[in-house]
Amino acid sequence: MSVPGKTRVSSEILPRTLRKILITAAVGIPTFFLTNNTKLLSDDTSEILITAFISAVVFLTQYLIEVDRQLETTRQEMVTGLSRITKATELFNRVEASAVQTDVITQLVSNATRVDKEMPALVQAFAQSEIARISTLLRELSEGNVIYEGEDRDWLLGLTRNTQCSLDALSLNVVDQGPSEFDGGFWTTDAGQRYLEAQRDRLRAGVRIRRIFFVDRTERLEADLFRQICNMHTEIGIEVRILTAADLSSPLGLLDFIVFDDNVSYEITPSAPQVGQITTHTFVQTLLVLEPPRVRQRIERFKELWELASDPS
Repeated sequence: MSVPGKTRVSSEILPRTLRKILITAAVGIPTFFLTNNTKLLSDDTSEILITAFISAVVFLTQYLIEVDRQLETTRQEMVTGLSRITKATELFNRVEASAVQTDVITQLVSNATRVDKEMPALVQAFAQSEIARISTLLRELSEGNVIYEGEDRDWLLGLTRNTQCSLDALSLNVVDQGPSEFDGGFWTTDAGQRYLEAQRDRLRAGVRIRRIFFVDRTERLEADLFRQICNMHTEIGIEVRILTAADLSSPLGLLDFIVFDDNVSYEITPSAPQVGQITTHTFVQTLLVLEPPRVRQRIERFKELWELASDPS
């Protein structure tokens, strides 16, 4: 069985050896005839010796030059290798010093390497975009704010499942209940049910959860489904209060937000544009706020609204 590595090395060595022999012969043979014709030496033995000496010097010179080149190549490879090792060591030290578990990052890198070139181009491109998205998310988290165009339920569920102390939410009807008459909206969807289930789990772990439902029109309060939604929350242990436009001097400045552990504010900017005769229910963007001053503003705002709101009757 042939060994590819050895074959490649042999194919590289043979041309170099042959070249040295040819160069040595090209110098040695003329030297022999030159010394023989000019009779610079008294006997044939001396002529042969001087020819062999000069040929040996030429061969040795070639060998030393080749060794020098190989040493330089080896030195450059060692410098490059050490540089990579230094960067890898620095990166590993930074990983160990971060709050993210080392094995999680290792799993990410390991799983990323499983995306090979044999997979369809679409799958490769999708994997690349997802890795880039996660990278961007981590960078923006370190900078203080993260913006997602539209609504991202994965952030909502991820933050809820990892909450340790408290969850305070202000829910606007235009976001959770729809822009028209109350029909259950978000809470009757699969995402809403999974969100409630995640809150149930955190309540069992001792997390305090409070929610304010803002209702812009009092007739919504009479809807049976709205009462059912409130009961869904209170039955699992969520503290619920109702806030109406009449409770506020001005409804301006209200926004749908959730404060997790008094550290992160999850905010949704809604929009209800008119398209012909249809009112679409869309979201402009989702924002994660980590800047302490802005999070503190949301905390204080929730406290004010909680005092103005009333228990559901």
